[in-house]
Amino acid sequence: MKSVFLQIVASTLILLSFSAQAQVVIGEHVDAELVAEMTGVAPGQDTWVALRLDHMENWHTYWKNPGDAGLATQINWTLPDGVTAGEIVWPTPKRIELPADLVDFGYEDEIFLQVPLNISASFQAESLDISANAQWLECEDICIPGGAVVSLSLPVLDESQITQNVQWIEGFEITRTSIPTSDVSFNTTFSIANGSLHILVQATEAVFENANAISFIPGEHRVFDYVSPQEITYQLSSLQLSQGHHPRLNEAPEEITGLLLVTDNNNQLISYEIAAAPDGINASDLGLLAANSESLTSTSSSVSDMNLILVFVFAMLGGMILNLMPCVFPVLSLKVLSLVSNSNSSQQEKRLHGLAYTAGVIAAFLILASVLLALQAGGALIGWGFHLQSPWFISLLIFLFFIMGLSMSGVVEFGTSIMGVGTELQDKEGYSGSFFTGILASVVASPCTAPFMGAALGFAFTQPAIIALAVFIALGLGMALPFLLISFVPTLSNLLPHPGKWMLTFKQVLAFPLYATVVWLLWVLGNQTGTDGMALIVATCVLLALAAWLYQRRREIQSSFWRYANALIILLCIVTTVGVVRSPLLETQAIAQVISEDASYEAYSDARLAQLRNDGQAVFVNMTASWCITCLVNEKIALDSEEFITALADNNITYLKGDWTNNDPEITEVLRRYETSGVPLYLMFPANPSQPAEVLPQILTTNIILDAMQRI
Repeated sequence: MKSVFLQIVASTLILLSFSAQAQVVIGEHVDAELVAEMTGVAPGQDTWVALRLDHMENWHTYWKNPGDAGLATQINWTLPDGVTAGEIVWPTPKRIELPADLVDFGYEDEIFLQVPLNISASFQAESLDISANAQWLECEDICIPGGAVVSLSLPVLDESQITQNVQWIEGFEITRTSIPTSDVSFNTTFSIANGSLHILVQATEAVFENANAISFIPGEHRVFDYVSPQEITYQLSSLQLSQGHHPRLNEAPEEITGLLLVTDNNNQLISYEIAAAPDGINASDLGLLAANSESLTSTSSSVSDMNLILVFVFAMLGGMILNLMPCVFPVLSLKVLSLVSNSNSSQQEKRLHGLAYTAGVIAAFLILASVLLALQAGGALIGWGFHLQSPWFISLLIFLFFIMGLSMSGVVEFGTSIMGVGTELQDKEGYSGSFFTGILASVVASPCTAPFMGAALGFAFTQPAIIALAVFIALGLGMALPFLLISFVPTLSNLLPHPGKWMLTFKQVLAFPLYATVVWLLWVLGNQTGTDGMALIVATCVLLALAAWLYQRRREIQSSFWRYANALIILLCIVTTVGVVRSPLLETQAIAQVISEDASYEAYSDARLAQLRNDGQAVFVNMTASWCITCLVNEKIALDSEEFITALADNNITYLKGDWTNNDPEITEVLRRYETSGVPLYLMFPANPSQPAEVLPQILTTNIILDAMQRI
């Protein structure tokens, strides 16, 4: 008897020691924990674990279809050999209505996202140790990326020793009752007519007999218009549902899935998973669907009805205008300068330089576009210029432009070519130098959205990937076109001045726009990381200047000891620079927008916009970023003018300003809704809440915005 008692005590202590290893990760708005349904595992037996999320009041995370805006929770497992994890078994989500006519599907309070684990019969260990990297988007009025690394250790026991984990029995059971049932078979089809999707459901049982309320949650993104009303009629075992389709739906889906939520007379909710196949869809239905899709944005700047040729023309014009941006012009000028310095080269060599530069520009745009499209396809809420929302990337640009400026000022010379930029990117003909110059020009041009370019980009990101990439090729071709024409047309190249001493002066003059670009990038970095991050990068620039100076003097040093010391100091400066880029001081900070009492604007939020519109208030919305040169010019010329500020008061218009300097999913969703991939975006909402916003041009003047105010 005593031995049995001691065995029970020992087993209990073992279980307690294992359970203590599963700890709650306390988050700002969502706590996370990995929990198990049973007290242990046995080889050859399946078991259930769950990611337990406990939400702060009014905060939510997302279902597999997040709705209008959001991101489904993901779990990336780290498991021992012989153990495999299944997919998340999603409980029935809630319909969450947000401001600005947005609908999400997700979870509040406490939820258990259950996952089956299979333990092979050959698994041998004293304990099962698993961990997972969970990622989610947590939202209230704003959305913040969330995540946690959670772990769990369970003892490996005989099957007879395993019992239910008392602490989590209720949580597993409550969540399990909300998982859609598969006990009933359905024959489900859908059709398209009159701008709506119509679903016909035939059940094998009288599942709707005691129904008090029925609703539908779509399983696919961008198929239904979630905010449009659902028209549902039903009998004992049949149901018909009609709801407007999503504005961007331009072809019939192969299948429509979703959940039927049936609430009976006792207020008990049961959800059924359905999958509908197309039935009776003809060409006229698809033509109407495409026509409705093209009318998504009923504004003067809508690009949905533009043909591809016009889009390509807009992209090329926008690309050409990018060459005039202050951070691009010095790079292009240097390339032209290198062409002048090689005026004795054959026409074929000049053409090859032009083609290499063009290839670099197009390659850079294709790489940036491919990354952006891939991230968006994965659910990331980002847009054009997203890489400049990264402080480390901006830091690298600062270092690059600073070193280029030092080189052009004559402090240091790298290699034999003007565009060596401290690298060995060029062969003896210099064609690879032209290629990488094109890449550099494209990267520094990407924060800008030139006239015509915004409409083309907005169209591109609503199209299939092939068409989108074709638009970016046209954009790159437009940007490279001036240099390409100079290199291909002898008449144009003959207009260039002849080589001479003026080239050295011109080269040194071009250093100052680059220094100005460094100052601008430092200001952007300060907005992202605060003054500490900005000061750290300035100090690092001093180290780079020291390294450049030592590099320039390396051949003057006679002593082998001091040559080695010189090289060591240069290496330390470079290593320090690399380390600085990964410094915690360069992490993006949620820097509060300081608004003075006499400021003409308020900080943008969906909730504030919805409140103003419900109150019948006219609203002007400015989506901007500190790295967007077009935005800053517009604010200086039009939005900071006395005429504009006076007109706001005279016309009783509230001014909301959204800052996209750091990634903000709420602002990104607004950009996506109005079919543009980046800032600037200007919206003029009339006082009548039933009327849509007018999208203003991306290049503003005072007269343009005053005229828009008069129209509302």
